[in-house]
Formats: sequence, C-alpha cells, structure tokens
Amino acid sequence: MKVNKAEELVSKGREFLEKGDFRAAEKAFAAALEEDDAVPTRNNLALAVFMAGEPRRSLEILEPYLDPEKEDAGANPFTYALAARIYRSLGQEVQARRRLQQAVRSFEEGLSELRRSLGQVPYAFREYTVTIMQAAADLRDHRQVFELYRRWESYHVSWENKFLAAVACFNLDRYKRAATLWSSIAQVSRLFSGMQQVAFLVERGVIPPFEMGYERYSQEKMQEMIEEAAASEEARRRYAQDGFFRMMLLAWLLEGDNSKNAAQGVYTLVYYGGEWGEKLGRQVLEYPGFSPSLKIAAVDALMARGILREGEPVPMFIDGERRLVKIKKTPVLMEPDQELDKIVDRAIKLRDEGKIDGAVELLQGIYREGKLYPRAMMTLANLLRQRGELEEALHLMEMLEEIDPDNPVLLFNLSSLMLEMGEIEKAREYFDRIDGPEFEKEFAEKLKILEREIERYENVVLLPEMIMHAYEEDERRKIEEKPLSVDASLARGLKNMPAHWLEGACRHYGLEPARHRRQREEQLREFLSRRDNLEKEVGELEEEERELLKYLLQRGGWSRLNAITRKFGSLEGDGFFWQEREPESFLGFLWSLGLVMVGKATLEGRRVKIATIPLELRQPLKEILGI
Repeated sequence: MKVNKAEELVSKGREFLEKGDFRAAEKAFAAALEEDDAVPTRNNLALAVFMAGEPRRSLEILEPYLDPEKEDAGANPFTYALAARIYRSLGQEVQARRRLQQAVRSFEEGLSELRRSLGQVPYAFREYTVTIMQAAADLRDHRQVFELYRRWESYHVSWENKFLAAVACFNLDRYKRAATLWSSIAQVSRLFSGMQQVAFLVERGVIPPFEMGYERYSQEKMQEMIEEAAASEEARRRYAQDGFFRMMLLAWLLEGDNSKNAAQGVYTLVYYGGEWGEKLGRQVLEYPGFSPSLKIAAVDALMARGILREGEPVPMFIDGERRLVKIKKTPVLMEPDQELDKIVDRAIKLRDEGKIDGAVELLQGIYREGKLYPRAMMTLANLLRQRGELEEALHLMEMLEEIDPDNPVLLFNLSSLMLEMGEIEKAREYFDRIDGPEFEKEFAEKLKILEREIERYENVVLLPEMIMHAYEEDERRKIEEKPLSVDASLARGLKNMPAHWLEGACRHYGLEPARHRRQREEQLREFLSRRDNLEKEVGELEEEERELLKYLLQRGGWSRLNAITRKFGSLEGDGFFWQEREPESFLGFLWSLGLVMVGKATLEGRRVKIATIPLELRQPLKEILGI
C-alpha cells in the first residue's frame, strides 16, 4: 500500500506540473518522497521547486544523488540534465556543461544496457531526451541541441523534441529545416504553423533574421504579455527584444489579420525593435505580401523613430508595383463637415444620373486636397468599383479599415469587393467580422444575400481546389507505387518519372527540354553522368538535402521510405505538377532532379516503398560528399 500511495501522489504531482501549478506539484511530490524515497520522485520534486523559481533549494534536493565521492550515487540522466539546468540558472556555466556531459553519457550507457537486457527502450527512459535537449538549450548551445535531436531521433516520444530542434535550426540559420520541423508538429498548435511561415520568409530574406529562445509560453502567458504590452511602453520595449515574442507576433500577422491590432503589432516590432525593427519596417514596405494597413503602421513607426521624414521618397511596393512614394501625413476628418457633405451629395446625384466619371472627379478633388473624409472615401471607393478599378477601390477601403476597422458597412463593402476580385477566403473573413446589434431590415437583407453569394462561390471555387489538391497527391502516390529495384540505374529511375517531371528537371539544370520524353531522359542521363555537373549541383543543395544523400550512401545507396520520412520528413503536400511548383520536401526535391528515385521494391517477399540513389551516381556522389 505504501508504494501505491506514493505512485498516486506522483501522478497528482505530474498533473499539477502540466497545469503550471508548481507549488501544488511540490507538495504532492514531497508527500510521495516521504512514502518512498525513489530517484524519479526526488527528480520530480526538484523540478517542481526549480520551476517555482528556487534553483538553490532544487539543487539541495538533488545533492544526495550528485555526490562526487560516490561512483554510483543513484542519479539517472534526468538528474544530471536537471542539475545542468539549475547550474545554468545560477550562472555556473562550467558546472552546467559538466552535468550536461554526464547526462548525455548516462543516457548513452542506459541505452546500451536496456537494449542488451530488454531488447527495447522503455517509454519512461526515452522521455529523458527532452530534458537533456532542454539543458543544452538553456546553455544556448544550438549545435548540440540539434545534434542530440539527430542522434536520438528514433527514441523521441514528445513533440517537444522537434520544437527544440526547430528553434536550434532557426538560430543556426537553417530555416528550411526549422520550417519542416515546425510543420511536422503543426497539429499541436496553430502557432507552429505560423512559425513555419516565418522561417520560410526569413530564409527568403523577407523578414530579417533574429534569434529566438527555447522557452515556450502558454496561451495564457502569451495573452498576458500582449495585454501588458498594450498597457505599458516599458513592456512593449522589453517584449520587442524577446525572440519568442517576435516570433509569436510575426506568426500571427502572417495569418492574414488586417485588423487594427495587427497594425499595432507591426508598429510595436518596428518602433521598439532597434536595428532589427528598422530592417523589418523597410521590408514590410517593400514586400508585396503585406497589406497597405500594415505598411502604413510601418511608416508611422519609422517616422516616429525619425528614420523617415515627411516628404522623403521611400521605396515601397504598392498598387501592384514597386515605386518611390513620398510620405505625407494627412489628418482624418472624423466629425461631420457640412461643406464636404454637400460635395458628396452632389457626387451621389451625379451617380444616380449615370454620370459616374463626373462623380469620381468630384470626390477625387477632396482626396487630392489632402482631406481624408470617410464618407467621401467610401463613396469614391464604391464608384471606382463600378468603373472596374478594383485595386484602387481596395486601396481606399484598406485606408478606411485602418481608421475604423470594425465598421459593419465598411466590412460589408470589403467582403463584397473581395468576392468581386475572386478572393473567396478573404470575402468570408471580412463577412465573419461583421458584428453589432440588430441591423436595420434593409442592411440585414443585404447581409443575407452576400452570405449566400459567398457560400455559392465557396462551393464552386474552393471545393474544386481541395479536389485538385487531393488529385495531385493521389497522382504522385501512383508514381511512388511503380516498381523499382534497390540498385536501379539512372535510366530505369527516369522511366518512372512523368514527362513533366523530366521537363522540370531539364529546366532546373538549364537544359532546353527536348520534344520527346525519350530525348529528355537522354539529356538528363548525359548531364548527370558528367562529374563537373554533378559536383556543381551538389554544391548548391541545402545542407539537409546533402545529409539525405549521405544517409542513403552510408546504407548502400538505398533505404526503406518510412525510415527516411521519419528522419527527413515526408512527401506529403509536394503535389504532382513539379514543372510548375517544385516540391518542398528534401526527398521530393532530390527526386525531382533525378538524384534520388522513389518506388516499390520486393524485400523479403514483401513489396515496400524505397528511396534509392541511381547506381551509377553512387560512387561519384560518395567522392563529392567525402564519404
């Protein structure tokens, strides 16, 4: 009964740990320790105390297992890893690194013993990988974090391993690998999907590089940080320097939120982000993917910092092209203005008489005079829509959204405009933001009509897109099913590839694709058989793609597909029309170039999927890669 009670208390303690209630967890573990002084219980008690902010007391709890005079004091890998984290928090880096080395050594020795005695590694032991990686992360040793991830990849039991590895890759400038890792755990949190997008944009130079920490904030903590930043300038300044906060805000912005809060997020990062913030601000102005409202926020922040000045020409991508734009601050006239209302009324009368051009000219006169009067701007935007000048209308409406983002009439018009421009998802987003008390009957009827139109387009447009995506995935999987021996030649592998893949490969290598597929196969065979060509192409590959080639070469040139996908990611989402859009996975990209082939081979009487390097490419690739 004594042990059962201890187990029950430990279970409760772990529940409290997961909830972040460290004091309650401490009480439960302390009670369990009185029942049974076991190593895992003492480890958990020390962890609870450490997480509650008392590292010295936490170390005292572990000390009976850390006696240097004893060869085997009872410590396990978790004990050493936690001790490393505690020493790091106390600023004792030398001690922290020594304990981390002990944790790694203890884990490796435990692996060998468990494999020898049990033939397997228990789940509880495999969990230690997270704490050991976290200890390396606390030391900001990004290379070791990723090295530990790769070394023990087959033993991971938690998504946290991938999260830590992704952060390490991001901080090592290996953005594509970071994106792949975050993508693989996107089901855990939407935030990871946003992080994947941020990593891709940093890799492309759209977002300036920055370093982020390994600490994961809970949803509640992130909301608390946002609220604190909204209320305090000191908090905004502090959080804008925090790598995880930067990542969180950027991930949120990339979800397409054009609200006032999103604009405030951009302003915060640019204004308080120091040199990095200035670079981000300029990138927001020049990158087409950011909305006008976010560009305005970036301009405001750069002007507030004194980096931009009124009247100064600034490079900006706007209205579908890159141009020099002169910055001018114009006050918004929010109060009713009788004289301007008379002009708007005359414009409406001209519109009703069918004189659209005259109405537009009248309202543009107000705008040219530098008067931003919302009623005039909304009327002008709708007139421009009638003339088919949709981009100009959108520009005005986005300016109005910056002024009054929750206005139901504006959101209705933006939703209608998005529908007209074929942006069905954005039309739905704007429509779903329409909120308020009971609307007047006429407006309520308009809302019903607009919603029916959006639903009709969603069924006609978006559903076929989903069907097309599924079709592409299915077509690629058919190619994966084609017979292929483990020692297939390049010629055999190329025969399995669709004609348009061959076309894409030729274009990638700078070859004009021949008219017939047999000739394209010959073009690729000749190109890849030349050592200088092969050496050049391998040199241009991403590090992870070269690692995949090494992985296969070290295993005789081929491997089962499931082993590769566990280590380097799957082909899911790579599509099929590779001559139009290159695959994003490392394996898919190598396949698209003919450096690796995928198919089904018969192994031990069963047909299984494999990936193999063409036979004649193996030796030259070994020499090029130094294997």
